[in-house]
Amino acid sequence: MATVTSHMRTCGKTHKVTVVMNADGNFDVNIESDCPKVKLFGENLRYVTFEDITDFDKSRINKREIRGDMSPPCLSPIAVLDAAWIEAGMLSRSLVKRVKENNIEFND
Repeated sequence: MATVTSHMRTCGKTHKVTVVMNADGNFDVNIESDCPKVKLFGENLRYVTFEDITDFDKSRINKREIRGDMSPPCLSPIAVLDAAWIEAGMLSRSLVKRVKENNIEFND
């Protein structure tokens, strides 16, 4: 199990994404959020495949019918990718424990 939390300070919302690899090799996705649009994204997504986390262009994560009316800058889809990469062993648990977070800095 891998959990990633996205803090969207621009809108004041928080999204907790948990991904668990299941027996068939897919990844179950659970999203807890105080944003109704991200909650719907989580309900629509429910799972991702290995291809979804490695082929950004074809990923279900990016499909309009999955994302719904969510804002394009929302970090919750990236949180899904990060959690899935950790769970798949493609992003080292020791590395993420050491660095703790990634940031986007606004340089206006």
